[in-house]
Amino acid sequence: MANLTFPSTEWFEKLAAITREDEAYRKFGRLNAVVVFKIGEKHIKANFDVLNIHEIAEVDPEFSRDADFVIELEPGQWREMLDDIKQNGHASQEWTLNTLDLRLDDPIHTNLMEDGFKADMFFRYNPSLQRFFDNASQLEYVFDMEAATA
Repeated sequence: MANLTFPSTEWFEKLAAITREDEAYRKFGRLNAVVVFKIGEKHIKANFDVLNIHEIAEVDPEFSRDADFVIELEPGQWREMLDDIKQNGHASQEWTLNTLDLRLDDPIHTNLMEDGFKADMFFRYNPSLQRFFDNASQLEYVFDMEAATA
């Protein structure tokens, strides 16, 4: 049984370690943004610093105001997206970040300061972010719905 759980800082740290070594990510990876991933009540920050991914930490919701953008899905949506990535080795067309952003009633990305330039960073960096999450196919973990809602 996997001892790694999603959502957790450890999960994001393992994913960052895999991604930093991924040549395909390096092809896309000129990402320069502080991103908060909102999973239920959890807010996890990651600093994407060109090809490095570091400063992963759980943060207070108020920190999201300082992030370049926030990616938010309901816990069940996170689970379905990550299950799809695990099953296919990457997100299928219905479960890419871009498709989810366009398909759902509300965008999955926001900038809480309503800074249009920062909000646009989601689209500019989308291939790198998608590759980041596609690397989750390499992780063994369990989805902890209680942790997402606590």
